[in-house]
Parts: sequence; structure tokens; C-alpha cells
Amino acid sequence: FQTGLQKPLATGGTFGVSHNWNYQGNNVFPPSSLFPSVYTGNVQATFTQPLWAGAGTEFTRIAGPVSQNFTGISGVTQGVSIARVNADITLSDFESNVTDMLYDVERTYWDLYNAYRQLDSARINRKSGERTWREVKAKAVVGSKGGAAADEAQARQAYFERRAIEESALANIDSLEVSLRRMCGLPVNDGRIIRPADEPVTAEFIPDWNVSLAEALTRRVELRRQKWQIKSLDLQLIAARSLTHPQLNFTSSYQVNGFGDNLLSYNDGDGTTEQGLNSAYETLTQGNQTGWNLGLQLSMPIGFRQAHAQVRNIELRLAKSRELLSVQEEEVSYELANAFQELSTGWTNAQTNFNRRRAAEREVQAFDAEYKVGTKTLDLLLQAQARLAGAENAYYTSLVNYTKSISYISYRKGTLLDMNNIHLAEGQWTPQAYQEALRRAWARTYAVPGKLMKQKPEPYASPDVIGNTELMMSSPYDSGAPAAPGAEEPQPLPPSGETPVEGTPSEAAPTPEGEGEGAEGTVPGGTGNEG
Repeated sequence: FQTGLQKPLATGGTFGVSHNWNYQGNNVFPPSSLFPSVYTGNVQATFTQPLWAGAGTEFTRIAGPVSQNFTGISGVTQGVSIARVNADITLSDFESNVTDMLYDVERTYWDLYNAYRQLDSARINRKSGERTWREVKAKAVVGSKGGAAADEAQARQAYFERRAIEESALANIDSLEVSLRRMCGLPVNDGRIIRPADEPVTAEFIPDWNVSLAEALTRRVELRRQKWQIKSLDLQLIAARSLTHPQLNFTSSYQVNGFGDNLLSYNDGDGTTEQGLNSAYETLTQGNQTGWNLGLQLSMPIGFRQAHAQVRNIELRLAKSRELLSVQEEEVSYELANAFQELSTGWTNAQTNFNRRRAAEREVQAFDAEYKVGTKTLDLLLQAQARLAGAENAYYTSLVNYTKSISYISYRKGTLLDMNNIHLAEGQWTPQAYQEALRRAWARTYAVPGKLMKQKPEPYASPDVIGNTELMMSSPYDSGAPAAPGAEEPQPLPPSGETPVEGTPSEAAPTPEGEGEGAEGTVPGGTGNEG
């Protein structure tokens, strides 16, 4: 019968308590034994503590309890510290997935807003074509000028073409809504229609390059994940180097022995000896037969080839991980610079398309007035209406792209979750963990700088502004050169939250003196954000 309890300690030692009995019976007991059958046993307490390889709480927290023989050197990743780092890596993967999902949801949301704008533009363009077709058909009935059969056929073809565009725009809305419902986990059809209620940004957003780069290098989740990988390898290297030393253990034990003819008996008289060895448990509880030992055990393989190979392997992986972190940080700077470029390009395109839209509105008004008096042909009016619809679509597309570029800046900085008020948190740690963290923080304040260590990486990004496209808008107005005859100076976008009203020019670009309200067929800039 053998039983025992063993407790590994944080220092790498082991404390154990065991209780053993052995029964033996034979027919040659004299003189080898006092009795033909005998019980021998003990209660023993042992304590073993590594003093060299695998010693200390740091090793145990990294690699777990050290193996009692060197054939067990197979890894140093069984400790609670490595398990905690692995948990943090898993949390970073989760945060990365949440960020990607949120970014996709936000882009799809603005695509859906743009699809509704495209539908509004296509609908008004179709109504404008229908009105033109009816006017031409009415002229053909009375036989007036401008009512030729060719004009009527051309107007009818333009109407059905614009109607097909409107139907395609409506189908695009349904497709984007289904995509948004899938991302948000909503039912595919719950009797409600999703229509964006927000308006795109119309104010210029000018982020600071230095601050944004510092935020990106601090907040990007893939950089934090790679730093956790480096931290894990640093800890593994500490444990692996500990195993390159000989294994020197302090051992100690104390035991109380028992001996008797029977295991349990009320009578201690055995009829053979004066001590009374009839009951083995009685002699055990009397505690007269004890033993103890203290000692040191030293064992070491010749050459430590397996332990040194493990150290070299971890050193190689650590160097690779550090180089990968450097490459990732440089890649983050490229991605952030690209986001700045998209932001500047989006703002410039939004300004240009705003002026294009206003020019297209005036063109339609002029062609409509001249067609009514007979100085312009129908095909020119239809082309002007089509250009107005294209300018309307381009304007709102550029606004949406500009808004998405602002979100892209936050995505590349790693602050997208904070911008949308989404926070990830976990429960409180034990009080001892905070005390240990404070103790280690105090220890780091007294550290001695290493003379051979590179404490500051080489700069890979200049402090200059990245992604500026103002040069495209600077000529000829900023250079002092005279403007071309009839050229219109680029106007700013409408204030944030305001959009042009149907049939009236934008407040941000005043109507030239003497120009009246827009034609009935112009595309409105209404809000269209019910729901």
C-alpha cells in the first residue's frame, strides 16, 4: 500500500508527504525474520529544492517545475507567465478581429448612404428625362418646332435609359443593406429598412503627422501582439539559459517507521519479543523508530548539448521576432502615410466635384432656357442633364470617400474602437499581482543602462507633413497668375451638417448676380436621411 501527497513550490522545490506499508510472508522466517508474516511501513516527509539549474520563482513561473532529469528538457513554455502572455496574444487577435469588423461595418454604412444618394440622383434624372419627353411629345402632337419624330424617339430612349439606371441603383441599395445586416448580425428581413441617418463630413480635417505616427506605433494591435511574442521569447530565453547549468538539488527527508506481526491489533504482546511488536500501527505511533537524511545531489550531462541547442533556437527566434517588429513599425508608417494621402486627395476631390456640380446645374439651366426658345437642340439638353446626374453622383461619392478616409486614418492609427466608443476590458487581477508590478517598476527605475544595447531605433519617417495635395489647387489663383476668362474660383464645401436645398444653389458658393433659381430638372442636394 503506497499513498502520498506532493506540492510543487513557487521556488522550484517540492514538498511531499507519503505513507507506505509492505506485507511479506514466507516459510523460512528463522532467522531472517522474527515472524512468518510481517508488516513494515513508514510515514515520511520530504523536501527538495533546486539550487542551480531551474532554481527560483522566475524560472518556475516561466517554465513550470524543473524536471528531475535532463532528458525532460523539451521546452520552457509550461509556466503561468507564458500562459498569461499567450492569453494576451489571444486577446490582441480578438481586438484585431473586432477592429476589422467595425471598419467593414463603417465603410458599408457609408456605401449605403452613397447608394441612397445615387438613387435620389437617378430618380430626379429620370423625372427630368420624363418631363423632357412629355414636352417633346406635346410639341409633336401640335406640330410645333422641336417636336420631330427623331426628337421624340431620342427623348423616349433617354427616359428608359435613366429608368434602368434608377432600377440598378435601387438593387444596389438592397444588396448593401443585406451586407450590412450580415455584418451586424441582424435578420435578413425584419420588416424595416436601414437608411443612414448621418451626413458625411464636409469640414476639412487636418491631423498632425507626428502625433498620428506616435499613436499608430503605440496603439496598433499587431505591434502590441508582436511585442507580446518578443516578451514570451525573452522569458523563454531566461529559463533556457538556466538549464545550461548543472542540476544541484538540496534534498531532505524525515520518516517514522513501523513494524509488526499484524497491521492492527488491540494487544501488543507478540509472544516473541519484550517490546511488543504485535501491532505495526502501534509501533508507528510510538515514534521510536525514526530516520532522517540531508544531502546535495549533483547531476550534469557532458557538454550540455541539448540545453545549449535550445538556447540557440530561442535566440534565433527572438532575433527574427525583433526584426519583424522593426519591419512592422516601418510598414505602419507607410500605411499611415497612405491614409494621409487619401485624406488629402479626398478633400481635394470633394472641392473639385462641388464646383463641377454647381457648374453642371448652371449648364442645365442655360440649355433648358435656350432649348425652350429654340436656340439649342434636344440632344444638347439631354447630355447636359446626364452630366448633371454624373456630377451629382461624383460629388456625393467624393464626400463619402472623404468621410471614409477620416475613418481610415483612425483605423491605421489603431484608435478606431475609441473613436466609436467601443472598449475592451477584463476583470481585476489579484492584489498580489499589482504589488508585484509595483515592485518590478521600482526595480526598473534603478536599472543600469547597457552600453552595448541600442536603446533608440533609427528614425524611418521625417516630421514633414505627409499627403499634402494643395499644389493641385494652388494654380493659377495662388501663384498670382491671371485667371482664365470665365474661370470660377474653387469654393469651399458647405458647412458640416448642411446640404444644398432643392432648386437653389449652395450657400457656400453664392449665386452670381442676376442668376435666378435652378431649373426644375436639376438634382437636389436635400438631406434624404429619414430613419
